[in-house]
Parts: sequence; C-alpha cells; structure tokens
Amino acid sequence: MPRVTPLYSTYRFHSRATEFAGYTMPLMFKGIIQEHLAVRERAGIFDVSHMGRFMVEGRDAERFLNHLVTVDVARAEAGRAQYTFLCHEGGGVMDDLITYKLGSDRFMVVVNAANREKDFEWISRWMAGMDVTLKDVTDDSVLIAVQGPRSADLVKEALGLEVSGIRRFRFVLASYGGLEVVVSRTGYTGEDGFEMAVMGVSLQRPQVGMEMWDALLEKGRRWGVEPCGLGARDTLRIEAGLPLYGNELAQEFTPVEAKLDRFLDMSKFDYIGKPVHERQLKEGTAKTLVGLVCIGNAVPRSHYGVFLGGRQVGFVTSGTFSPILRKGIAMAYVDSNVAKEEKELEVDVRGIKCKAEIHPPPFYDPRRYGWRRTS
Repeated sequence: MPRVTPLYSTYRFHSRATEFAGYTMPLMFKGIIQEHLAVRERAGIFDVSHMGRFMVEGRDAERFLNHLVTVDVARAEAGRAQYTFLCHEGGGVMDDLITYKLGSDRFMVVVNAANREKDFEWISRWMAGMDVTLKDVTDDSVLIAVQGPRSADLVKEALGLEVSGIRRFRFVLASYGGLEVVVSRTGYTGEDGFEMAVMGVSLQRPQVGMEMWDALLEKGRRWGVEPCGLGARDTLRIEAGLPLYGNELAQEFTPVEAKLDRFLDMSKFDYIGKPVHERQLKEGTAKTLVGLVCIGNAVPRSHYGVFLGGRQVGFVTSGTFSPILRKGIAMAYVDSNVAKEEKELEVDVRGIKCKAEIHPPPFYDPRRYGWRRTS
C-alpha cells in the first residue's frame, strides 16, 4: 500500500493524486500549467516530504561523507548546502543529493525518494571503522518547498521568518511551532525559493507541519500563490534544465556525460568514482546531454529517438510542453561529435520526424525568469 506524507490530509480532497516512489502524492491541484505559471510569476507551495532525509553524525562524519560524495564537504562552512552525487566505482550516478553542513560532526542529507532505501544501504556499506552514525529521519519530518519570485515575502509574512538575507545554497536553523526547522535557499524549479525541513513532524504528530502548510496558503492568497503538484514540479525542472534521477541521471550515466562536472571537486584526494571522471574529463565521452527546442507543435517525451539524416544519434530523457516558450522542449543524450557539430536534429514523435534546435538550458530567458532574473 502506498505511503502518504504527514501533510496528505490537508490536500487529499483538493488535489488529483498519483503514485510516485511508493507514495500517494498530488499530481496537480488546479492544473499543471496554472501551477507552473504561478511559480514563474508569483510563488507556489509544494509538499516534497517524500524526499529522503538522513542524519550523518559523529567525529568522522565529515571525512566519511567526503569519501562518498563528489564535492568537498570539508571545505564548506557550517550553514552551507551543496548539490552533489553518490557515484559507484565505475563513475555512474547512484543518486544526486544535497548535503547540509550543520557542523563538522553533523550533516543532513536529502536524497531522491525512489532511492531512499538503496542510498541508505549504500552509505551504510562504507561505515566500517568510522566514528559515525546514520539515521533515516524521513518519517519524523516534513519538507515544504516555497518557490517563485515572491517566496521570501511569503515565508516572512506567513511564518514570521526573515529569510531575505539567506544566500543561495545556504541555510539557517529556525523554529516554528516549537519545532526545529532547517530553512534553505534551494529548490528544484529554477526559481528563487526555500525548502523547509520541519523536524519532529510525523503521521502521528502532523499538526505543526499542517499549520505551516495552511499558513503559507492563507497568506499567499493575496499574491495568487498556488499549491502545486508533481506535474508542475516536473515541467518547471525540465524548463530549467535540471536533471531527474532515472532520466538524465542513472547508474549507467556519469556526471561528466550529463554536463554536471562543475559538481565534481577534482582537487579532493579521493572520492568513489573519481578515476573514471578524471579520465572522461581528459579524453571526452561518447555521448553528452543536450537541450532541444522543437520547431513546430511537437512535444517530445522520454525515450523518443533523436535522429540526424535518418540515423539515430541519441534519445530523449525528459520532454514536455513549455508553458513559457509555448513549445515542446526536451533533454536528450546524443553522440558527442553530433552535439559539437550540429545545431538542428530531428525527434521521432510517434513516427513523425520533427525538427528541433539544440538549445543550452535553461530554456527560458534568464533575464525574465529564474533566480538570476533582472526584470
């Protein structure tokens, strides 16, 4: 039977549900496009409590994590959140995740919901001889994301938390309803926003989490803030060019192939998978990830073939209709030489070859949308 989050009862009768990673989650509330545009133009609220949350603690916590992940957590200061990867010895991605450095002996790690059990087992494998503990706190906390240009205003007005001074990928510890809250300036939409992990909330004790959700919705009404489901979360992250594990990232793909080598700290002494990444950065890779914008009305989807002159040169990993561009967009793995030399390819959309231009993400104009916006 699918799990539910502690917030489920607040929206179960107001959303259309879907099953994802073993959870019953909201796919949409009023509609994917309406929710998508609310986030781009105002703000949206997401229940992302299905994401796994681990605590890594102990004298060797910093050294232990540094061997497992691709960034250098030792050089980060307390209060820093870092996007990174767990990789296997062959260099492929076990998961992408965010580490939160509470101190050199205490970290929170947020992993993908579908990989929660696998990641816990993988991390546990490397604990021998280390003064470190690993605890899964997913079922004893909730994670609420507020995303969009009005996010800081909404969090301040609804929760009484002054967050405008928090820098991107930084976090602070706060309190709400008597419980500890990790408030980070992070997100999965391409927009400015915050993710708030409320500790001590569970299915048996959901009240504080539900109060936070309701307060955000109530105060956000005057700005047109919307509750958002996984449907809008997916279209937003594709539009921003953000990868999804199981699509752009997997055990058979490396961060170098996914053009995410900026999250590999090659100056570290070692991490699992580093020799393979070093070789790929030096010699190149056979395939690489690109963005595609369709010419015409076609909407590409995962697994559709990508062609050049009648020859298949790749495949779509994620595709959707972009509410901002009003066009079909996609991310795809293609032959690296094709990505270097060509500007236009074709996507096989249900048997019809549709032209698509190679376009570096994000797909929207970053001067008008996203956390870097200037207008």
